[in-house]
Parts: sequence; structure tokens; C-alpha cells
Amino acid sequence: MEHKDLFSVFSGAVKRKISDSDKEAPIPRKQKPEPLVAEDEKLNPMEALEQVQAVNEAKNSSSSEENLAEKEPEFNIITGTVVGCQHECILPITHKRKDRDLSKPPAKKYNFKLDPFQEVSIDCLERNESVLVAAHTSAGKTVVAEYAIAMALKNRQRVIYTSPIKALSNQKYREFSQEFEDVGLMTGDVTLNPHASCIVMTTEILRNMLYKGSEVVREMAWVVLDEIHYMRDKDRGVVWEETIILVPSTVRYVFLSATIKNAREFAQWIGKIKMQPCNVVYTDFRPVPLQHYIYPKGASGIYLVVNERGEFLDQKFNDAIAQLEKDDEMVVSSGKKRKREKRTAASEMKKIVELVVDNKLDPCIVFSFSKGECENNVRSLIGMDLTNEKEKKAIEEIYKNAIATLSEEDQQLKMIQNMLPILKKGLGIHHGGLLPILKEVIEILFQESLIKVIFTTETFSLGINMPARTVVFTSIEKFDGEKFRWIGGGEYIQMSGRAGRRGIDDKGKCILIADKKMDTDVAKGILKGQPDPLYSSFYLSYNMLLNMQRIEDMNPSYLITRSFYQFQRDQALPRKKKELVDLKTKLEELEFPEAKKISRYMKLKKGVEDIGLEIRRLVFTPEHVLPYFAVGRLVHVMDKEADWGWGIVVNFTRKRIVPRKSVQNFPPEANTEENASQLREESVVVDILLYVQKKTTRDGALQPAAASQGNGALSVVPVVLQMIGEISKIKMKTLTNLKEPESVARTERLYLELMKRFNFQLPLMDPVEDMEIEDARLNSLLGNKAELEEKIKSEGLENIEPDEIQKFKELDALKKRVKVLKAEIHQGTKMAFHDTLISMQRVLRRLEFCDLNSVLPKGKVACEISAGDELLATEMLFSGMFNSMKPSVIAGVLSCLIYTEKKSDEEMSKNGDLVAGFSQMRQIAERIGKIRTEISVSEKLDEYVNRFKPDMMEITLQWCNGASFGEICKATEIYEGTIIRCFRRLDELIKELLSAAKIIGNTQIIEKLTEIEKSMKRDIVFAASLYL
Repeated sequence: MEHKDLFSVFSGAVKRKISDSDKEAPIPRKQKPEPLVAEDEKLNPMEALEQVQAVNEAKNSSSSEENLAEKEPEFNIITGTVVGCQHECILPITHKRKDRDLSKPPAKKYNFKLDPFQEVSIDCLERNESVLVAAHTSAGKTVVAEYAIAMALKNRQRVIYTSPIKALSNQKYREFSQEFEDVGLMTGDVTLNPHASCIVMTTEILRNMLYKGSEVVREMAWVVLDEIHYMRDKDRGVVWEETIILVPSTVRYVFLSATIKNAREFAQWIGKIKMQPCNVVYTDFRPVPLQHYIYPKGASGIYLVVNERGEFLDQKFNDAIAQLEKDDEMVVSSGKKRKREKRTAASEMKKIVELVVDNKLDPCIVFSFSKGECENNVRSLIGMDLTNEKEKKAIEEIYKNAIATLSEEDQQLKMIQNMLPILKKGLGIHHGGLLPILKEVIEILFQESLIKVIFTTETFSLGINMPARTVVFTSIEKFDGEKFRWIGGGEYIQMSGRAGRRGIDDKGKCILIADKKMDTDVAKGILKGQPDPLYSSFYLSYNMLLNMQRIEDMNPSYLITRSFYQFQRDQALPRKKKELVDLKTKLEELEFPEAKKISRYMKLKKGVEDIGLEIRRLVFTPEHVLPYFAVGRLVHVMDKEADWGWGIVVNFTRKRIVPRKSVQNFPPEANTEENASQLREESVVVDILLYVQKKTTRDGALQPAAASQGNGALSVVPVVLQMIGEISKIKMKTLTNLKEPESVARTERLYLELMKRFNFQLPLMDPVEDMEIEDARLNSLLGNKAELEEKIKSEGLENIEPDEIQKFKELDALKKRVKVLKAEIHQGTKMAFHDTLISMQRVLRRLEFCDLNSVLPKGKVACEISAGDELLATEMLFSGMFNSMKPSVIAGVLSCLIYTEKKSDEEMSKNGDLVAGFSQMRQIAERIGKIRTEISVSEKLDEYVNRFKPDMMEITLQWCNGASFGEICKATEIYEGTIIRCFRRLDELIKELLSAAKIIGNTQIIEKLTEIEKSMKRDIVFAASLYL
């Protein structure tokens, strides 16, 4: 490799100053607390103590805020472009950049030509400067990490390599051990050669070492943080920020990331908090160009919509969507819409895999967004066979060698036995619910090209380089925990990056299975979308606060003010101030004389609508309305999204229905969490002839049509009672057999004539006079509503023009935005998490984990705990509840702190000891929850207490009492891989509690926890990784 000063070849290199918002805040130091003087005799000592602490914290915060405004060091940004990548260096103005010593031999030589981004990155390392490398999956970022390791080892320095998951750490350890001599591994499960010069570990391990001041971290010269974009993870992303902040400023970083669009912002943050140069090396280059196809479900082939040059082919896209539109059209002939040709997901998956294999586009990765879908897809192809005899023999040999490490009993597990026949057909499956050993052997077989098609979740796109020729997406939507949404452009980029094998394929293929129509803009956003930005998921934890209080001359403000969250908030402040100025100017332009009058009208109208909703809740109950739901009755159907107009009642039934699966494709409101509890009970479903459009939406849902325009058709739609808003006095008596086209046409003609006769405003049934409902509350509401309606008339507000109302709404929206901006700007001048910090510190003092000056014994125990809820685990330990419990029962109860799956059908254990232990744990959790709720209004007691689930108590008890893994799997519906993952995490919690018990010197608990640890660590649950 030719070495040269890359900055000497930059064209148009410039220097500029970073804005004021980029400047660094000095470290806030702890202040000595003022003497406690409780002037109010009604305050108890603890309350007085908290009051003084709040005052002191406010002073500290105020001091920190003042510091933020002080003059701070400036930075230069050196920018330039090398063909194939972009390079920027964030350089402190006080830092003099060293020239690279070109006479030194390289730390590592490669037998292939490096890509430009790799050369530039290595140049940064040789200058002893930190670097963020942002490139696509499989682009070769690991080359940079290897060079950093080689350089550190050459200079007799220690280098730490971190990854987000244990499996990836194991894989990297194997990879680096083949390349370098002195390599160690620390994952929590496994520790190998912990004093090595190069140690591979999870990011959590490094974070914990930093808090404890480990000798290993004091000797660090370089830290490689792989998959740094994992910092976005809402649960674990904070660990990356803690680690980066706590690593000494003398240490240099190598950040490896997928493409991110705010790479410069991240490097500016590093430059600010570490006062050292940080380079950004960014490339969009793909070693193997990609072609993107759409496969419309039911079509006979795939459509190329983005070619290898990145050009979006509009005509091909329109042709693909036209296939779906043909399927979505409906006609109302015989009183119902034409049914689609029945196709199962199995037949569709078989068709697409046959297409891939027949066109020699394997090996292929099929991404799904659920474990269950992965398994269903494999089962749908069980009749296919994609391997020859030689490959079958190789697969069987590798598989049997892998499982030979297990006991004979574990080798007979159902999942172990059932997997080999599937693998021998060239099919694979990979998700978090699989046994770890199976995941690893499947990864090895895929790397050896023995598996032709692998069905996996999106986690397969993370980490080790396992590219394929083709990537298939089974859906264009995914459930994000709250709702179904389109795949994000960044997500698609990450997963599609697995397509195309460097040096083997000239092009990679990506196939998106579309079962719903989408607009061109949506398709471009997915297929040609921008990378996701890197944003902070920083939050405060009690473990973090206690650890920071333990460190001399430190406090939580040190972490907060240096967090990426605070930095991004500071960066956004100037933009928000400018937006506020612009909005105020716009408000002055939009003000008009009638605004006050319209505001009064809107207020009264809102009152009428609110009362109307309350009246509807009282009136529209089954006992009140069902007597009037005779065939032919006209009712008004509506939801928050749309007015579906008047429809004709056909029939009604009482059903117990499930949200999302009820009332297929209609109405949207039936599928919201707001109505979920009601819908789970027995509900009334009314079949109604509604006037709807002749085409469904992109996701197959019906759309209302305007009866006044006559461009739709009547169609029978099942509707839940909650969606009916009004009942008309009119009942059509001519409704006949809806299975006959002539009858439907006649009914539709009469319906339209009726609607026109009444000008689409049908007379309504009065709940008192017509329906004879006797209810004092109803009478009161009707009176209030009439009073408000009279005010609208008497004040001359009933004839306000729609244009004026729209103008007022725009004005009102601007005023609300101004109010929000003012609040955000006010908060932006304060330290982030200011109020949260004060509340959490009060909780810790109330629970006696710390006082104003020091961490108390409970707090020291909590500092040791990160695998589970530190407050609850500590209180359980100090409560003495474990003293009379058997070790296996203790393990069972502690499993409640580990298992966090959202949905479960597991029954509560019938074991009396477990039930009693769970009850004790809940009582402690309720006490903690009440304190948290009293101090912070954002805390909800039920949410905290219900976080701890008993689903794994029984099987944990059985496992600790010697049951085999096969026996406990038969006793639960939980995935085998999930059980092992939870058991391993429980083992981490046991180790942490063991360390804590040694701090407080409780020998009885030490003995019990030691026994638990011995009983748990056996067989397949703790089988060694195949990579080790």
C-alpha cells in the first residue's frame, strides 16, 4: 500500500469555525451542601433534607447553565474529497495536527488493494487521531478495525474492541484470534485471556469496567466501537454514550457505523467532549451494485424498479402497482364484492423462492419481521430440496460435529432433531427464539454456501459479514410496537446491504414483496431513501446516578452535559429561535379583526361537540338502540378519520371480537388501543349497506364515497356499534334479497333518491321523545347542549364563513406552535433532564440509597446491579425475604426481573413458595412504585409493578432443581432461545447479587446464590459457542 499525506491531495480544502452551540461546557463540580436549617417545624428531617438538596441542585444546575454560555474553545473543520469517499476532520483550534511519519512501515499489510475510504481511515489512525467510518454493510469497515488493533499491538498498547451483542463478540474473537496472537474475550458468559493486549467485549462490560476503575481501562490506548449506530437503541443506546463519555480523553476511538446522515454532528460531539481531533470518513460506495425489484403478490414475475445506477424506473413501478390494483377493484353485483383469488402466504413464498432458485439467484436471505413468520415460511417450503448429495453429506457432518458438544439428552431435543432435515434441503432459519448453538451452526453453513435460502429476522443484518446474492423482504410494512408502518429507508439500506458478494457477484438483487399499493414517493423513500440520522437515546438510570456519586469529583451533571442528547439539543436551539422569530412575523401578517369572534364560536362549538359525545355514550348502548335496528333503518356511520355517511341496517349480531382481526378492513377506529378493552368484550356488530368507493386503499381497506356524486356503490360492511353516531327516524321498507343483482340495484336507486329528497340531512330520533330513554344525566346534558346552541344563535355566530374558520385554524395552529417553541427554548437553556435528575435523587434518598454527601450501603449494592431493576433487586436483598427461601425459589422469583416479553399466555405457577415469593416481590415493587409516583407525576404505579412478570418462575425453579431442558420446554410456550437468553441474563444477575452480598457480608445469602449459580450453569443453556 502506498503511503502519502492524503490532505495534500485534497482539492478545495477549507477551514471554518464551529458555531457557538458547538463549544464545550466545563465540568460541573459537586458543591459543598449548605448547613441544614429547617425553619418550618412541620417538615420532618427527611423532607427538610430533600428541600435543602433541591436548593443546592438548583444552584448547581444554574451554575452549569451559566457555564454553557461561557466562551469555549473553537474548532476548525478541515474538509476535502478523495475519489470514492468524503473526509472531514474536526480539529480543536488549540491542537496542532501532526504530519504522518511516512518513513514508518505500516502496522499491517494487505494482499489486496484497499478502497479509498480504507486508505483515508488508516491515514487518520497513523496520525493518532480518532475516526468515524460510516459505510454500507459489507463494504469492508473491519479492515480499519484490524489496522487499529495491529497498530496498537505493534506499539505495545492495549486496544478494546466492543460490539453490541455477545454472539457478535464471539464471532469477532474467533476472527481476530486467527489474525493476531494476543486476543482475549469478555462477554459476561465467557472470559478468555482477560489480560490480553486486544480484548473483545460487549459495550456493557466496558461501561461497567469504567465505573469500577478497572486496571484494564487505565491501560487503554484505543477503543473500537463497532455498530455505533446501535446508539439509537431506546433501551441500550445509553450504554454507548456512557462509555464514550467515561473513556479517558487520552484514548483514541475507532467508530464503525452503517451510513448515517449526520456523521459530522457526531464527530463534532466527540471533538467537543474529548478535545481531540475526530475524523469522519464517509462513503456511499457499494462494492457490488444493487438492483431493486418489486414482486406484486399474485403476479407472475418481478419488476425492476431501481437499476444498478440507482435510477428509479417509474414505468416499471407503475406496471407493478397496476397488478395490485387489478386485484383490488371490486364490483357490487350480487350484493357483495368480487372475492380475490385465494392465495396462501405459503404458495406465494414458494413461488418467489422457486423464482430465485430457477434464475440461480441464491444464496438468498429472506427477511421477515417476526419469528413466527420465519418459521411459517420454512414450513411452506418443506417439499423443496435445493442441495445435492455431496452438500447434504457436508451439512450432516458439520451439524453432527456441532451438536456432539451437547449431552446425549440435549441432542434428542425436538428442535435439535427437527432442524437437520430442514438444513439438508438447503433451507435455514435464524431468529432470537432459536437455540444459540443452532443459530451458530446455521451461520457457519450459510457462510459455506451450503444453505441456499435462509429465513431470518432483521437482526441478521447486524454484525458479521454474511452476504448473499439476493435479499427478499416478505413485507413492505413492519409493526413498531404501536402500529404498522412502512419500512424505513435506513432499515432497508441496512438489510439490503447483505445482497451482493464481493468478488463473486457482479450485481446484488433485492426483491420487495408488495401486498399493498403504495405511492411513488413512498417507494422512493424505501428503495432510494436516505440513511437514518444518529440520534441520542440517553436517559438517566438509578445505577448511573449512584455510580457517578461514588466517583470522586464527579456528579450526574458530568454525564448529562456531555451527552450526545445535550449536544443535539444545544445544536437545535439556534434553529428553534429563528423559527420562533419567523412565526411571530407570520402571526402578525395573519391576524384579522374577526379572529376573536371566531375563537368564541369555536369554543362554543367544541362544547356542543363534547356534550354530544357524552350524550352518545349514554344513548348508544345495546339496550337502548338495538330495538330500533330493524332491517332498513338508516344510521350514520363515522370515525375520527372519515364520515362514512348514512347506511342501511341489514342485520346485527353479538360477538366476542379481537382488535385488528375484527371488522375486517373497517373501521380504523376499531383497531385502536383506545377501544381495545371494549372490543375484547362481547360487542354488537351491525351489517350495514354503506356507499363506498369501488376501489380499496393501498392496504385493502374500504373508502367512503360521496352519495351526492353517485360515483360509488352500496356494499355490505360489518361495523361495530361504537362507530354508529346517529339513528334516523326513516326506515326503508323495500329492502329485499341482497343476493340478487336487480335487488341491489333497486335498493341503491331508492337510497340515492331518498338522500337527495332530504338533502342528505335525515331526521334524527330524539333519545327522550322517540326512544323514551329515562335518565337524569341525559336530560341535564341535553339541556346544556341546547343552551350552548342558543348562545351560538343569540351571539350571531351561526353564519360564519368556512374560509374564515379555516383562516382562524391556521392562525390558532401557529399560536400553539409558538407556545411549544417558547417552552422548548426555555427548556433548552436548562441542563437536559434537570427535573428528572432532581426527582430520581429524591427517590434514592427516600429509599436510603444515598444521602446528600455519600452513597449508603443500599446504594453500593445497587451500583453492582445492571442485569435487572437495581432498586427492586436491592430492596429484595435487604428485606430479608431470601433468608427463608430455598435457592431454587430465589432463582424463580428473581426471574421476574429478567423476563420482559410483552405478550404471554403463561399461567401463574401453582407452587406455594413461588406464589408467596412473587407476592412479597410485588409488595416491595409497589412500595418503590408509590415513592416514585409521589415524587414524579410522570411515573405510573401500575406500569412499574406490572413490569415484573411471573412467566418463567416455574421453569426456572425446575431447572435449578435439576430438570432437563427438554422437560422445561414441554412446560412452557416460550421460545427455547428466549429461555436460554433469560437464563444467561439471570446468571449475570446472580453474579451481581453475589458480588453485592459480599459487600454487605451476608454469608447466608452468599451460600444460597453460589448454589443457584452452580445449579444453573449446565448443559445446553451454557453450552460453549462454536466460535470459541
